[in-house]
Amino acid sequence: MKIAYISTQDSTNIRSFSGTGYYIPKALRQNGAEVHYIGNLKIKPFLPEKAKTLYYKYVHKKIYWYNRNPKVINNFCQQAEKKLKNTDYDVVLSFSGPSIALIKTDKPMVIWADAVFADIIDFYPEFTSMADITIKNGHKMEKTLLDRCAHLVYSSDWAAKGAMRYYDIPPEKISVIPYGANIETNREESDVEEIIRQKDRKTCRLLFAGVHWQRKGGDQALEVAKELNSRGYPTELHILGCHPGNYNTLPSYVKVHGFISKETEEGKKRINSLIKSAHFLILPTRADCTPIVFAEFNSYGIPCLATNVGGISTIIKDDKNGKTFDFEASPSEYAEYIQYLLQNYSRYINLAKSSFGEYKNRLNWNTAGAKMMELLNNVVKTHKNSRVKINY
Repeated sequence: MKIAYISTQDSTNIRSFSGTGYYIPKALRQNGAEVHYIGNLKIKPFLPEKAKTLYYKYVHKKIYWYNRNPKVINNFCQQAEKKLKNTDYDVVLSFSGPSIALIKTDKPMVIWADAVFADIIDFYPEFTSMADITIKNGHKMEKTLLDRCAHLVYSSDWAAKGAMRYYDIPPEKISVIPYGANIETNREESDVEEIIRQKDRKTCRLLFAGVHWQRKGGDQALEVAKELNSRGYPTELHILGCHPGNYNTLPSYVKVHGFISKETEEGKKRINSLIKSAHFLILPTRADCTPIVFAEFNSYGIPCLATNVGGISTIIKDDKNGKTFDFEASPSEYAEYIQYLLQNYSRYINLAKSSFGEYKNRLNWNTAGAKMMELLNNVVKTHKNSRVKINY
């Protein structure tokens, strides 16, 4: 199987799309694929599009996304086509879908995405108050992309339903394969059992991990920690990845670690230590598709507590690797669940073990890559056997 993996970013860089753009082709290679990297696609024409961004921002108080402009997407595709001319490949695969929406190829195309355009409008802050032209172009390019692809793969049921609901895509054209954890580990069940044994039994440690304090629900996590302490259950909230705006007025049970780089061995050790000592990852997020962080924490046997928004319920299965709560859930609902488990510690241990089981069986890149390879093989086989000539 020869795959042309197309991305606007450099997918040989581990930071590509927060690591996911890097781990997708790696997982395919580990499952026998020959991957041809086609990336580093440039925004052209950059200056006019940048000017439009500033114009809409300051004149209309709107957000203009040039990567939804058909002219820009067509230029992405022309750049990719030049590289494809000298590439022997069976199928085109992309994580950044719009980059292949208008590409000219006689080979089948597949995307592996975490959302459809319609679902992210007014969901993420950066997709709120968008210019009308961006919304119009976004829907047009999304529909074009989904219609042209031989198959669509999404990381959650929520995203898959969005494709069917908003763009009339038939269900047989869609599959759901969750992303794996962007982490290198060879942990086994015995390692997780040791991590559990070393946890503090007297103090509950909640770990909030995210760059965006407000969007990720950091204020709610803080209220949960406050609620547990008010009940007389000693609790610490550790904050990794950001500094809350009220940094100087936080109570003593809140420990702010800020951003720690994974690029250094010291950074890796600090992050590793923080995760291992935590009882739960708490992320009452207000807007997310399928955060990779859940799979990463599950790889340590850490259950995850989150809001049931976006595609999170595909990743977190209640009482298997954590629990999802309604968007309007109160801090006391989180606190009751946490306190119950820690006061019935055998149940917590079982949840921690099954959290690792979910990672081991479902939420790792080797498993995801194997499923994707099986799907791509079927797509290519069907395409070769088809008697219908497809004109792009």
